[in-house]
Order: sequence, then structure tokens, then C-alpha cells
Amino acid sequence: MKPLHCLCAALVSLLLTGCVSFTPAGPLGDPAHKAASPLQHAAMIEAVQVTDSSLNDSRRQELGKQLSAQLNRYVERGEYFQQVISFPAKVGEQDVVLKFNFSSLKGKRTPHPGYFPGALLTLTMWIWVNGPIYVDKYDLVGELTIEDTHGKQLVSTRKEQKLNQNTGLWDDDYFNLSLGAVQLRQLVDQLLEDGTQQLAQQEGRV
Repeated sequence: MKPLHCLCAALVSLLLTGCVSFTPAGPLGDPAHKAASPLQHAAMIEAVQVTDSSLNDSRRQELGKQLSAQLNRYVERGEYFQQVISFPAKVGEQDVVLKFNFSSLKGKRTPHPGYFPGALLTLTMWIWVNGPIYVDKYDLVGELTIEDTHGKQLVSTRKEQKLNQNTGLWDDDYFNLSLGAVQLRQLVDQLLEDGTQQLAQQEGRV
């Protein structure tokens, strides 16, 4: 029975250490695809706001700075606009200002309910055939407002990424030190695609 006891102890140990909360913050990297047709405006990205009430003030400010730098690069590399300008440059009469706000940046990794009995009954075969070990839960909410140089709102969009994702030993996210980066990038893509499409429609380009 000793091998079985050892197996049980190992599984319980993994179970007890498998629950952790995290805050998806990138890195966003570069867009998978560039915009089909850049909008004929220069764009400035205002300092990103993080208003997730589960985070303290210093953490929200730190994340805001990180995401501001990442989004400047991301929007520029995605060629959503003719040009991306940064402070201390000033926006011109025909330019636009992008305002991002992330009101929820929550991630949580919990043991999959089938992991312990599955691994025990199959003598760990569950693990080696990539049976789910964890459930990665995401609750991401972002808003994008695009304004003209006088502060008039042109378009506004709000998107969510709420999902439960099974993760096994051979999945990329099992040892991922940047959990939630892909999901955050998907959220940003949705915001930019919807926001720029609305703006293009207003201008009669679509």
C-alpha cells in the first residue's frame, strides 16, 4: 500500500498548492494581424486606467503604467491609425485620443474537480494523457472610448473575457509565467476592432 499512499500524498500536495489568484497584465506582444486599412488619423493613447476594485491603489497605478506602454506599441504595430503620437507631442485638429479602462483584471487557477479522482483511479495516466489538472478562470472587462481633440466622445465600446479554461500538463499555460496574456490580448483586439470599425462607419468608410 505504500506506493498508493505516496501517490495519494503527491496528489493531495498538488491539490492544496494548486489554487492561486493572479492579475493578467501581458505582455501583449505584437498583434497577430495588422488592420486591413489604417484610419486616416493620428492617435494618442491617454494614460491607461485600471479601476479593478480588488486591487490596491499602488497596484492599479503600476498596472496602468505597464499597460500604457504596451498599448502604445500594440496600437502602433497593429497599424490601426495613420500614426501613433506620444507625449510631449500634441494632438492636431484631426487627431483622436484613445482612452482605455480596465475595470476587471482577475484570474484564478484552481484544481480541476476531476483531477484527483481521475489521476488516482488511472494511477496518474490521467496526467500523462493531458487530462485537465487545473481550471484557469478569467474575468476581464475593458472599455475603450475614442474622443476628438476637444474631448467630444466619438465612439465607445465595452468588451468582456469571462471563461473557464482547462489546463493539462502538456498545455502551454501549465508552466506559463504570464498567465492571462493571451486572454488580455484577445480583449484588447476586440476593443480596438470594434472601436475603429465604429469610427470608420461614422466617417463613411465602411
